[in-house]
Amino acid sequence: MDDTKLHLGIEAGEVLLKVALYDPTEKKVVKTAILNTETNPLDDVSSFETALQNWLAENEGAQIDTVSLTVSSFRAIVRQLFVPPEAKNVREYLQWYLGNLVNADVDEYVMDFVELGGSADLGRTILMIAMRKAWVNSIRKGFRNQQIAPKILEVDALSLMNLLEEAGMLDNKIQCVIKADVTGVMLLWASKDDLRALRCCSTLNLAGKEREEAYALLSGNIAKQVEDAALANDATVEKYLLCGELATDLLFVENLRKALGDKPISQMDSFPEIRLPVDEESASHVLSCAGAIGVALRSAKQ
Repeated sequence: MDDTKLHLGIEAGEVLLKVALYDPTEKKVVKTAILNTETNPLDDVSSFETALQNWLAENEGAQIDTVSLTVSSFRAIVRQLFVPPEAKNVREYLQWYLGNLVNADVDEYVMDFVELGGSADLGRTILMIAMRKAWVNSIRKGFRNQQIAPKILEVDALSLMNLLEEAGMLDNKIQCVIKADVTGVMLLWASKDDLRALRCCSTLNLAGKEREEAYALLSGNIAKQVEDAALANDATVEKYLLCGELATDLLFVENLRKALGDKPISQMDSFPEIRLPVDEESASHVLSCAGAIGVALRSAKQ
């Protein structure tokens, strides 16, 4: 690799890391990979750092400018809410709101927010994210080598929204992204300034089942969440975007398509405004690494 400064995005899974290197000068994802950690990297930061160091050693020519991390939205509290104009201090209002959601002291959480729309005079639409401070500190302070410690930490819902926006695919029309991983499925309904709904499907009840039975059950559960979101959140779409580890499994995709009434499903493996890696190994991981790509793009904007 040349001297171009690259942005490294990482998504932490249950027992693995998904990584993506992004070149902002070429607007290209130059490499993706999946690294096994054997333990949960958020709970075992040592294994996280070792796996990352080993991979960077294999790619020693890469000049890393920033390192960013995204984690499951279900490790955090993610809420879209309206902050009335009477609330002059948005952060104080959100701390009050968070205090009514949790059974712990709000000081035990790291809270941040994104302003989606509105104004101080009319009120603001805010996306609030709060995560346990213990988890955040374990990442910020647990790395022995602070040069590769992630400086940006966000949730995968935001990373996927950022990927769609930077790739020229996020507009004012609600879209549904299905991020289907072996450890669980996240469903995200979003437009440019609206996170309409965020839902999940567990895969714990699939243990011990044959693939055909497991995929049929999981697809049915996803379809139920889609139906519920349409009723409860006015989140109706005509097509779906699919990424995650299961997105490359044709049997799962076919089951999902049938469960969703044969509506179009587009895999997130090509983008109008972002080039993707062409080497076979990296290309095979693009669907799994969508979150990592999204957070790498985030750091490129900072």
